[in-house]
Amino acid sequence: MSSTMPTNDYAQSTADPMAPSAENVGLLRDVTAELRGLNREMEEICEITQDQLKVTEQTRRVTAWTAVAVVPGALGSLYGSNFEHMPELQFYYGWPIFLCVLASSALATYLGMRRKGWL
Repeated sequence: MSSTMPTNDYAQSTADPMAPSAENVGLLRDVTAELRGLNREMEEICEITQDQLKVTEQTRRVTAWTAVAVVPGALGSLYGSNFEHMPELQFYYGWPIFLCVLASSALATYLGMRRKGWL
């Protein structure tokens, strides 16, 4: 009868490999839950970062257009405030040259911003 009944050593040897497996499954479930939580957090961070990049791009474009408008505005205000020594009073082509300088300064600023990728 002793040969048909498992011995205590045999029962322990078959039960022991199963016990760590159940523990490992529990640990793997915990790790999986943590990884899913981290994945959700990373997706939220990615969305926030993409929103910030969109705002940065829009700010960059507004800044570039402002720079394009500032140079002609400054030249026009300086030119318009000088009533005694206006170039077209003494030089026939003063006004067309001024308009060309104004347009070329705006165009040069625009092309520079376009080359940098701001526009």
